[in-house]
Amino acid sequence: MSDLARLRLWLRRAAPSPSNLVKAIFMASLAAVAGTGLFIGAIALLVVSANRPGLGAIGAFLIGIELVAFLRSPLRFGERMSTHRLGFAAVQHWREWLMRTVGSWNYSRGQLYATGDLLERSLTDTEELQDLWLRAVIPSLATLVTLFVSDVTVAVLAPSGRWWVSALVLVVVQGGAAMIVLSRLSVHVRADRHVRARRGEYVANLVSSRAAAPEIEQLRASDFLRQRDANAVDSLRRAEDAQRRTRQRDFGVCVAGSLAALAGVALTHPRSAPVWMIVASLVAVATFESLSTLRGALHIAVAVTAGAERLDELTCATPTASSPWPTDHTISCHDVLVQSHLGPRRVNTSIAPGQRVAISGPSGAGKSTLLRALAHLDEPSGGSITIGERDLADIAEDQLRHHLVLVPSEPGLLRGYVRDVLSMGRELHDEDVKELARLGLRVDLNDQWAELSRGERQRVALVRALVRRPDVILLDEPTSALGESETTAVLTLLSTLSATVIIATHDPRVLTWCDQVIDLVRTSA
Repeated sequence: MSDLARLRLWLRRAAPSPSNLVKAIFMASLAAVAGTGLFIGAIALLVVSANRPGLGAIGAFLIGIELVAFLRSPLRFGERMSTHRLGFAAVQHWREWLMRTVGSWNYSRGQLYATGDLLERSLTDTEELQDLWLRAVIPSLATLVTLFVSDVTVAVLAPSGRWWVSALVLVVVQGGAAMIVLSRLSVHVRADRHVRARRGEYVANLVSSRAAAPEIEQLRASDFLRQRDANAVDSLRRAEDAQRRTRQRDFGVCVAGSLAALAGVALTHPRSAPVWMIVASLVAVATFESLSTLRGALHIAVAVTAGAERLDELTCATPTASSPWPTDHTISCHDVLVQSHLGPRRVNTSIAPGQRVAISGPSGAGKSTLLRALAHLDEPSGGSITIGERDLADIAEDQLRHHLVLVPSEPGLLRGYVRDVLSMGRELHDEDVKELARLGLRVDLNDQWAELSRGERQRVALVRALVRRPDVILLDEPTSALGESETTAVLTLLSTLSATVIIATHDPRVLTWCDQVIDLVRTSA
């Protein structure tokens, strides 16, 4: 996607209200025209005063200048209000788009981005994109309107003769210079990317150099370190110099455009009154300010392109598994490496469908680590896990989450009422409430989730996991906060299921209930 196409896409994603957009452009254009009019009118007033002395002769000019000067500040305030309203609405739409995009991800896609990174993109990058409206698009459109109004004014005020030639020269010169400035977006973006890359290399070198400084000093290789840092600094300086030259060329275009417009008026002017010549010449001179505004808008567009690129990365397709859930639910661990405080342990086992298996070991032995690997929430340090004949990583994630569930030792479900946690957006059935009672839970559906005890939350989370009637249930210390009667109720409920149950535990009652025990202490290293 080209840089211009990317910026247009983000402008469309802002979904601006047509009325707010028109109002913002109108107010910005009026403010810009008033500024140019004040500049031209003040000098024209001096010329008129010199040629036609007397207050009566220049009264109309004075009133006009005072009116423009008086209205300029309110117009500028109105422009700021309109453009900021447009910018705030754009940020809201962009963040809604971001929430929809991230909300559609599966777990594996979400793991590619750190929470802080997503937070920075949703806050910093969208805030920077606001400048696309406030300091790039709206000022550029207002500047183009100002140029058009100025040229029309020159044409209307011109006496008889070749006035249209002068107006046409102004239009051609101003339009050509504006197109040259705006067409250099890709050149500036490439220069900006180059500077960011070199700056990143410089910072990376700086950090690694400071971290390795003691070892480098012992090896007497500090000269190598200094040379590498010097090369990084030199590379960054060259990139910044190249970017500076690129911006200077834009400044040259602004100066050349203004001089060309002035020369065009001087060479093509008809025999006319001095006032018209002054107005036409000042319009040509004001071309520099207008082109400088476009130049500034271009630099803002370049600055926000980096944020737009980072946000667009979130929509890039990533390879996903597509195999369906196998009919054979046999779970096999092939040399699965589990890291723990006991040292690395290798697990080789096969779990038949419907079997009840315990993973035992002291705290820190790797029980939760193995469970998360079986749930494909984390990749094992080594080895592979298969279900039937399929590798766990090849099974489509929506299929895997439907047929395999994990209840952690500390359920991190959403806040709200017990009813909300159980239903999670679906209709709540009577069977769900009955299962709560079978587990010995005396909670009301309207109780606050945060007010439940740890044992109560564990049992509510268990019922929530059983809603989909999964084929494989993974439980992490489900009875650690339960008494004997509550533990018996949990095991009784699990006994009624045909699903494979794998429990990480060191509870003797659960170990006795299971058909097979994987002892991580005795597992080979």
